[in-house]
Amino acid sequence: MNRAGSGIPRESATLVEMACRAWQGLGGIGVAVALGGCSVPVPLVDEATGTSGSSTVDDGGTTTSSVGSGPDSTTTGLETTGLDTTESGTTGTDDGAPLPCDPTTTGAEIPPPEDHGFATEPPRMALADAFYGYEARTRIGDCSTDRVRWTFVAGPPGSSLEVGGARALSPGESLQWEDGGSARERAKLVWDLAGVGSGCHSLELSWQAWLDCGLGDDGAWGPVISQAWELAVRDNHWWSGDLHVHTRHSERGDEAGGVQAYYERMINVRSDDAGHDFSDRRLDSLRGRLHWLVFSDHTNNELEECGRHFSSWCAAAEGPEVATGRDVVRAITEADPSALLVVGSEISNQFDGHFGFLPRNPVPGHPVYAPGYMADPTDYDHDAGFGPGIFRERWVDPTATNAEELALAHAMGGLAIVNHESAIAPWVEYDWSSLDFDGLEVWNGGNRHDQDDDSAYHGGLDLNAVVAGDLLTTELPEQPLERSWVGMLKHGRWPMMLVGGSDVHDHTEVVCGSFPCDPTNAELASPTTTVWAPSFVWTNGADGVLDGLAAARVVVHDRSTFIDLRVTIDGQEYLLGDTIDYVPGQTLMLRAFGRVSDYIDGDNRVLLVLGTSGDAADPVVDVLYSSEDATHFVQPLVGSDEMQRIRPDSNFDRSIMVSLDASRLGASGTYLVWAQLMPWHNPLYAFGNGRDHALTGAIRLRAQ
Repeated sequence: MNRAGSGIPRESATLVEMACRAWQGLGGIGVAVALGGCSVPVPLVDEATGTSGSSTVDDGGTTTSSVGSGPDSTTTGLETTGLDTTESGTTGTDDGAPLPCDPTTTGAEIPPPEDHGFATEPPRMALADAFYGYEARTRIGDCSTDRVRWTFVAGPPGSSLEVGGARALSPGESLQWEDGGSARERAKLVWDLAGVGSGCHSLELSWQAWLDCGLGDDGAWGPVISQAWELAVRDNHWWSGDLHVHTRHSERGDEAGGVQAYYERMINVRSDDAGHDFSDRRLDSLRGRLHWLVFSDHTNNELEECGRHFSSWCAAAEGPEVATGRDVVRAITEADPSALLVVGSEISNQFDGHFGFLPRNPVPGHPVYAPGYMADPTDYDHDAGFGPGIFRERWVDPTATNAEELALAHAMGGLAIVNHESAIAPWVEYDWSSLDFDGLEVWNGGNRHDQDDDSAYHGGLDLNAVVAGDLLTTELPEQPLERSWVGMLKHGRWPMMLVGGSDVHDHTEVVCGSFPCDPTNAELASPTTTVWAPSFVWTNGADGVLDGLAAARVVVHDRSTFIDLRVTIDGQEYLLGDTIDYVPGQTLMLRAFGRVSDYIDGDNRVLLVLGTSGDAADPVVDVLYSSEDATHFVQPLVGSDEMQRIRPDSNFDRSIMVSLDASRLGASGTYLVWAQLMPWHNPLYAFGNGRDHALTGAIRLRAQ
């Protein structure tokens, strides 16, 4: 591209060169695209099919229960069949076509005692370019010593079996463990899926214990117990970002950083104050980096032209290394199309609420932002009576109202998100004077994750009580119900965006331990908003990043903790944001698979799949699946208690069969399903209960 004719200011030329050098130093898989004066690879997922093996189906049992439509569970409008970790192993591809992979098979050289064998089933689904980990747990029985043999029988290149932290076994290797402890009865199979293609991939491990039943027994090796399965690696169209990001022009010091600094953080050229970045798929991010950011400088900051004017170049005297503005983000994105950078704003009224301004089409027809797509242009220079690009809000016009500001955001070609609708600081709370917004920030990174975030997501459901009491139903406490994301769905707002926003004001900020150093501070991408977008562009009107956000194909999470929720009916698979034409009584398979990082705080994670009718007058929420509930939903396998809590640094893959009758869909004829991970809640929950959450969007059933 001719720099003189590119529309990029002379001051930003070095941004292009810096971005080129940064990307060229990263390598990666992709196809070269010439933009901004250099050729850079656009991230692609390898579609090659992996190897496939064969095994037999294990005949694990199931449990059945009736879930009522009221708190006493006396109405049987919904039937569930328990966790099935041994069903067929069939998975779907992105277009819903079946991809058969062989299920788990467990065997032994001779029939072992009942208390001798594997206690857990491996997760059989994972996302390409992510990370896979399975903590294999066993039961040795009463005649055990400290000696066991672990063998990684077979696995793909790059996978390994970790035993006691002492050694990682490659496929074909064995280790005899003599030191007892936890490694005696568990090992962890891990596989970094960066660059791994979709398809079925065979894995097998085995163990053998030295058995010594006491006095007079010379001891002998017990039977070799093996576990083999095929892992279905799915195409990964999830892209992670953060849409509540403040540069140095949002009321902080110069050290907070400009656009260039944030870009370097998202591609791991720069780390935070603790020396950490996003490169570790195992612990720190879903796909080893961030892929998109929306800059949301305040409209009431000390450099008012930055947020209020949607400036092209925020301050004329600033160099590109600290600058902010539309030309700055465009230059970097053109130089490195693997990073979508967009200018938005946080409309920051003195009282009664803040809105996130999300541009629908910031650069119509642009080959990276909106290739060939001219609809829904964002008019950054719109004049609402106070000058081009000046947003009319309370700091500009004290008579402005929330309804008028929301209408103005739409007139400018933007979407409006209510940020931190409930908060410790009452002056930023939303007054709910208008419902004409497009989405809710259901997790704000200030104060970690707290009760205000639960209020925004699901109206403050008491999930501690659900887990402690093995409850089959609970009720939305928010009154009126629409003052939450789930409540808005129940009032017919479909789709309704849900997003997380870190609200970061410093690109290297680190929040300490399980309690924030400063409740007003936050870390970049904590939480992360990850969106399903088969086309990695900002918008094409169908399946770009903005399109996925608008359709609520979103998971809000932190670090590598993630849930991918799918529904399969009559062989067709659906995902978040989909509406399923449903005949009451049909059987659905709900499948939640994903991963949790290691725990920052707390001692367990519980996977919940929840559902509610679309009736605004019905506050009942059904607990379709709770991994903690051994009575109703955990399959009665030997060692089933080992599968109740989702282990740290592990993948999970849980399925449940559900059938709803017409009464449970209510007068609206609709039903909403979502999933989340619930961490342990500490007693100081009002001050934040840390991290390790994942909150999904919903799938809607519509009666036919």
